[in-house]
Amino acid sequence: MKQFILTTILSLSMLAAQAQEQQAGQQAEKEKTLTVQQDDRDFTIYPNPSNGVFTVSLANSNARHAELRIMNVIGNEIYHEVITREGGQLAATIDLSRYSKAKGLYYVKLETDNFSVVRRVIVR
Repeated sequence: MKQFILTTILSLSMLAAQAQEQQAGQQAEKEKTLTVQQDDRDFTIYPNPSNGVFTVSLANSNARHAELRIMNVIGNEIYHEVITREGGQLAATIDLSRYSKAKGLYYVKLETDNFSVVRRVIVR
């Protein structure tokens, strides 16, 4: 009986130690993720709504380049460009009238090595 109780206590102690290690690892991973996140407020599209010509910019980013994609509402990519840093921010002026004559809603996706954001833009 003593051996059973000792074995049970030892097993429970080992399970508790493993659970603490797992929680510590998850916390460290969460902290690491938080340090590389970019604030969504640093990404701007203006003017919005627009007539088809608008500017996309990402401030406070350490990235040297970013991929910019514009998709229509059914997910077809109608524009793709790699933007390089100029000054302190990544920025590009887009003229959708050359690619799509349709007015409506489009999705703008900007991706860097450690940041990705999707926003809507309305073309009137």
